[in-house]
Amino acid sequence: MAKQRKPSPQTRASGLESFKELDKEVRQEPAAAAEPQEDQPLPKEEPIPPVKAEPVRLRGRMTLEDAFQSIGLNCVRQIEANVPGVLRQQAESLHQMRVGLRRLRALLAMFEELAAPPVALHADIEWLSGELGPARDWDVLADSTLDQVQGFDSTALRQAAHERANAHHAHILNVLREPRYAELMTQLNEWLGERRWRVDATLAKDSPLAERAAKAALPLLRKAEKRLARRIDGLEEGDAPGRHRVRIAAKKARYAAEFFRDLLPARRVKRYVGHLEKLQDRLGLLNDMAVADHLLEELKGGNSQVAKQAAYVRGYMAASTEARAQGLGKTLADVARRRITR
Repeated sequence: MAKQRKPSPQTRASGLESFKELDKEVRQEPAAAAEPQEDQPLPKEEPIPPVKAEPVRLRGRMTLEDAFQSIGLNCVRQIEANVPGVLRQQAESLHQMRVGLRRLRALLAMFEELAAPPVALHADIEWLSGELGPARDWDVLADSTLDQVQGFDSTALRQAAHERANAHHAHILNVLREPRYAELMTQLNEWLGERRWRVDATLAKDSPLAERAAKAALPLLRKAEKRLARRIDGLEEGDAPGRHRVRIAAKKARYAAEFFRDLLPARRVKRYVGHLEKLQDRLGLLNDMAVADHLLEELKGGNSQVAKQAAYVRGYMAASTEARAQGLGKTLADVARRRITR
């Protein structure tokens, strides 16, 4: 029986110790400061830069299993690296933490038939994703979507959206302090670091995971391409949920291409990812407007000024969505024909 691989010190529960230290700092009451001198500005807390995804570095001789492990740990690092900013309730840090989580979920979906996580671990990943979502939705409404409404003073509505966002950010602080979160990150690091998807710590000789990644990844990439093409072919005009499903499929296809970028022709990857990013931008704005409609529905019972502004913005968004969706068919058809595999 082959020996089970042991994780490196960085792999085993990485980030949890530093998280606990940062959490202590956030919880501590500020020390009494000396009386500021006249006209002397009070010191400002420096923001923590959000951490975007690092490029995944794959080598030509890697097996598909090696690649899966490297990509998975890359996603986990992005999640953990943004915790300090999330503890400061920084919107962009939360966004990047969610990006890391989305990338991880896309990877697990891609490998679901080859390296499926335990049911409990998968459930906890979905739990964390659900807990982080509402704050981001309200952030986008307050800081981005309302900017699309021209010639309109949305001050009261924006303030109400910020208050909802702040409440959800405060809730996330409690989520990150729950034992369930710490256990999730420990289990995730150990599952990836020790390759616990193996049966009896070994791989079957005919498993695609044992093959060279450059070859074995191609069927996975083709599957992502075909899923996107099917979603586009089945999309009907005006189908907002269908557009959202296309957006998710495009995101997964893009992540797949980016994961295996080092093993694919560089120019082909750049063109393919570029087309998907443009489609995602268009569909993302339409999705933000659809989400805004649901959020604004929650504010209709507020004070009269907020309620009136919410009603106006909902009407504006409905008209804007219809206008922005026109001409989308050509872009969708173009993307459906694109292939990174040949």
